[in-house]
Amino acid sequence: MNLLLETMNGLGAVLLPVVAALLFEEFTFGGLVRLLLARQPHSSNQKGHSHQLRGDSKCSH
Repeated sequence: MNLLLETMNGLGAVLLPVVAALLFEEFTFGGLVRLLLARQPHSSNQKGHSHQLRGDSKCSH
C-alpha cells in the first residue's frame, strides 16, 4: 500500500509539468493557428453584392 502511494506521488510529480506544458501550448499555439487559419472576410470590391456591403438597399424579403 505504501509502495502504491509512493508510485502515485512520483507519477504525479512527473505528469504535472507535462500536463501544464500541453495546456499552455494549446492555449497559445492552438489559438494562434486557429486565428491564422480562420477565413478572411471578403473584400468589398466584389461586383455581385457591393450594394449590400454599403447598406444602400433594403432587404428583399
